Amino acid sequence: MQIRRLRRLAGASLAGLLLAIAARAAELVPLPPQPAGVAYPTEGWPEAPPGAGVDTQRLSAAFDSVFAARGRGGVPDTRALVAVHHGAIVAERYAPGFGPQSRLQSWSMAKSITQALIGILVREGRLDVNASVPVPAWRAPGDPRGALTFDQLLHMSSGLANADGGLGTDTFVARLLFGEGSRDVFAYASDVPLVHPPGTFWDYSTATSMILAGVVGRTVGGGRDGMLAFMRRKLFDPLGMRSAVPEFDAAGTFLGGAFVWANARDWARFGLLYLRDGVWDGVRVLPGGWVDYVRKPAPTTNNGVYGAQLWLNLEPKGQQFKPLPGGPASAISVNGNDGQMVVIVPTHDLVVVRLGAMQASTWPSVTGDVAAMVAAFPPLAAQE
Repeated sequence: MQIRRLRRLAGASLAGLLLAIAARAAELVPLPPQPAGVAYPTEGWPEAPPGAGVDTQRLSAAFDSVFAARGRGGVPDTRALVAVHHGAIVAERYAPGFGPQSRLQSWSMAKSITQALIGILVREGRLDVNASVPVPAWRAPGDPRGALTFDQLLHMSSGLANADGGLGTDTFVARLLFGEGSRDVFAYASDVPLVHPPGTFWDYSTATSMILAGVVGRTVGGGRDGMLAFMRRKLFDPLGMRSAVPEFDAAGTFLGGAFVWANARDWARFGLLYLRDGVWDGVRVLPGGWVDYVRKPAPTTNNGVYGAQLWLNLEPKGQQFKPLPGGPASAISVNGNDGQMVVIVPTHDLVVVRLGAMQASTWPSVTGDVAAMVAAFPPLAAQE
C-alpha cells in the first residue's frame, strides 16, 4: 500500500503539486500586485522619488557604502545598483565608466533564467516537473539516473556527482566552464554517477543547471538559433529585456548555469516578474503557482536556503550560508559569483539589483549594505 502511494505521488502532475503548494500558502508571504496606475517597464522604467516612509538618509548611506570597496584601477567593485519600489525605480547609481546600458555578467544568476524557461515549458504543457529528465545517457535499462525528475534537478537534490566542489582550478565546475567539459557542457555534466539517493542530499551544482538548460534546448528544438529565438520570444521580449545576451557552448547548448549578459535595469525586470507572481502586464508568463513552487526549500536535511534555482533568506544548514544576513525572511534572491544579485522582497514590494565584481573578503559588507538598503524601505503593513 505504501509503495503504491509513493508511486502515485511520484507521478503526480504539476497541477497536483501546485494544489499542494496552495494548501500550504499560509507559509509563504503573498506576492504584491502591481500598483494601480504604474505601468510595467516593458518599454521604459517608471521613475519616482522614494515615497513616504522611506528612510532616505539610510538609503543614501547604504548606496555610498556599497560603492566604497574598490579593486584594480580604483574602479568601485559595485558597477550598478538599482532599487525598484512599488514598480518604479526610486534609486540608481553606476560606477564611473558604466551606465544604464552597460551589460554585466550574470554568473549563476543564469540558473534562474533556466528555471524560468522550464516554467514556461511547464505552462505550455511541454514539460512536467515530476517527470523524469530525458537525458539519453541515462536511458539504459536499470540505470537509476533514468528516474531523476526535473523537481530534483531544479532543487539541486539529484544526488549526481557533479557538484561545484568549492574553489580552485581542479574542481568540477572549473573543468565544466573552462576546461575539458566546456565544449559540450550537457554531455560532461550528465556523464557522472549517483553518489547520494535522489532527493535526499542538497549540493550546489552548476552542472545540474547546464543539464536543465540542455533539456530545454532539446525540447524547443532548432539548435542554438531555435533556443535563442525561444528565449527572446517567450521571456526576454515580453519583459522588455532587450539587452539580454545568453552564451552557448560549441555544441549549441545554452550555458544556463553561468553565462547571460544584461544591464541592471533588465535584471530588475526579471526580478519584477517574480515579485508579480509570474504575470507581466496582465499576461501570465510563468505558470500559476510557479513562484510559490520555486521559493519552497528543497526537502533535504542539509538544505535550508535553496529553493528551485534561486536562494531563500531562511536559516542555513550544513554547507550553506544565509544570502542576506539581517534581511527579511521573505526575501528571495537570484545570486551569482562576484556578488551579482537580484533581491526580491515581497513584504516590501521591492527589487534590488547589485552587479559588479567582489573580493571574497568583502562579501559580508556587500550583503550587509544591501540588507541596509532593504531596511530603508517600510514593510507593506506600515505603508497602509
